[in-house]
Amino acid sequence: MFPVTTRGRQKLLVFARHPELGRVKTRLAAELGHEKTLAAYRAMLADLLDAIGGSDADTEVEIMWTASPEVTGDELRVSFGHRALAMQAGATLGDRLSIAFSERIFFHEASKVIAIGTDEPSLDRALIDHAFALLDSCDWAIGPATDGGYYLLGCRAASFFPEVFMDIDWGTPRVFGETCDKIHATMQSLVTLPARRDIDFADDLRHHGAVAGPGRLKGLLEQWGWIA
Repeated sequence: MFPVTTRGRQKLLVFARHPELGRVKTRLAAELGHEKTLAAYRAMLADLLDAIGGSDADTEVEIMWTASPEVTGDELRVSFGHRALAMQAGATLGDRLSIAFSERIFFHEASKVIAIGTDEPSLDRALIDHAFALLDSCDWAIGPATDGGYYLLGCRAASFFPEVFMDIDWGTPRVFGETCDKIHATMQSLVTLPARRDIDFADDLRHHGAVAGPGRLKGLLEQWGWIA
């Protein structure tokens, strides 16, 4: 059986797809093809999960996976380990984020919630723990991506409002600015983490290979001959 979520702890939600050919990283696949893109995504996911670790006494790590009828429980364990799992629900990314935050705060009684994706595999637990700590004195924490989106967004339970995810131009360079504007409009406090670069295109992969430490993705890029 998969782990059962518990009440009261802070929640780290990892929004992820199970690695399936043709269903991950569509912009990258347009440049690399589906086979190479799947290999890159598998490496990105593994690096990220290694870096963030698992649940502990303070934080529950929960994988919010995109439902797929072909995926079995055994395959989910291979991809995500023994972390708690829940399927994403909602028609848009904003809906899926809003529902996930609402359920963790109102039903699981989480004290704080942070959501991340899989596009920045160098994101580690130290930065996430720092963001949770900042939420002791701020209402919201956000990590901007250099493409205009964000790689992390979190809040403490008492500060959550679902409108922060509504009417956002998802997939555009306006996401970060529009999200900040919504938080500021409520007169809540917001702390901004250092900007980081997501991996969406081949140039992002090359940049990762040049700056990242050892990992599965860097090893894969070495195999491809992209880095020495």
